[in-house]
Amino acid sequence: MDYIVGNWKMKMTSREMLEWFDNWNELKKNFEGTGIEVILAPSSIHIPLLASLTGDSIRLSSQDASPNRKGAHTGDIGAFQIKEFCKYAILGHSERREPPEIVTEKRDRCLETGLIPIICFINPKNANHYYIEGCILAWEDPQNISQEGVYREKPEDEIRAGAKEIRTLLPKEAPVIYGGSVNRQNVKSIVNINELNGVLVGNASLEPRHFLDIIRTYEFKPKIHKT
Repeated sequence: MDYIVGNWKMKMTSREMLEWFDNWNELKKNFEGTGIEVILAPSSIHIPLLASLTGDSIRLSSQDASPNRKGAHTGDIGAFQIKEFCKYAILGHSERREPPEIVTEKRDRCLETGLIPIICFINPKNANHYYIEGCILAWEDPQNISQEGVYREKPEDEIRAGAKEIRTLLPKEAPVIYGGSVNRQNVKSIVNINELNGVLVGNASLEPRHFLDIIRTYEFKPKIHKT
C-alpha cells in the first residue's frame, strides 16, 4: 500500500475547500487508486464538513491529537474524538517543534482508540524511536520543506540514502513516507525509491490538479517489491 497524504495546514477556508472538492470531483473521474490510500488533513474545525464530502476515494486525518485521555483539557482534541471522523492523525510535524516524549504519548493515545498515527520525524537515525506496529512514519527534512509556496528540492540520491538508512532500523513491514517540498516534478523520482511507501504533500495538495498529478504518478508506477 502507498500513502499520499495532503496536509492542508492552516491554509483553507470552508469556501475554498468546497471549491477544491468541486474541482477534484471533476478531475478524478477516471481515477481508480488501486493500492493507494489518499489522505487529507484539514484544520480540525473543518473535519466534520469534509467527512460529508470525501466519499470512498479519500480518507481523513487530523493534523494533531492530544497526548491526554478524556478529561479537563480545554482546547485539546482527543484521539477518541478524532476517531469519530478520521482514520489517521498526523503527529509530531516539524513545524510544531515537539519533544519526542510528547509525540510518543500522542501516538499511544491514537493507537488506544484505533486511530492510525502518521508520525513525523526529522533524523533518519531516530526512526525506530517512534515506530511501533500500527503506525506510519513520515520522514521530513526541515531544510527542504517548502516555504510560502517556494519548493526546496532535496536531491534524489540524498532521499534514497536517508530512506535506506531508515529501513535498516525498522521492521520490513513498517510503512515509511517522505515529506519535503513534494510536487509533480520531483515525485517522479521519489516514486522509484523502493524503500518508501508514499509521500506527505504540503503546498502542492492545495491545488487539486497538482495533487492528482502526484497521486497518478503512484497509480501508474511499476509494480516492484518493497524491501
